[in-house]
Amino acid sequence: MGMGFTARRVEFVKLTRKYLEYINLYKNLNNGSSEGATPFHEFYWHMTYYSRYAGGKRPNQGG
Repeated sequence: MGMGFTARRVEFVKLTRKYLEYINLYKNLNNGSSEGATPFHEFYWHMTYYSRYAGGKRPNQGG
């Protein structure tokens, strides 16, 4: 039971690091502003569920 949490925690830490890299890049490209950047919850959803299970399409989108 504990191993599953540990593995997921490691993945969460990696994802958090990627998000911080994204924010830093976004700020560099936008004169130091993070206004308009993707919020963490959307970034997390896209990187975990959306890209794995929806084949790049949101489940409620047709086609």
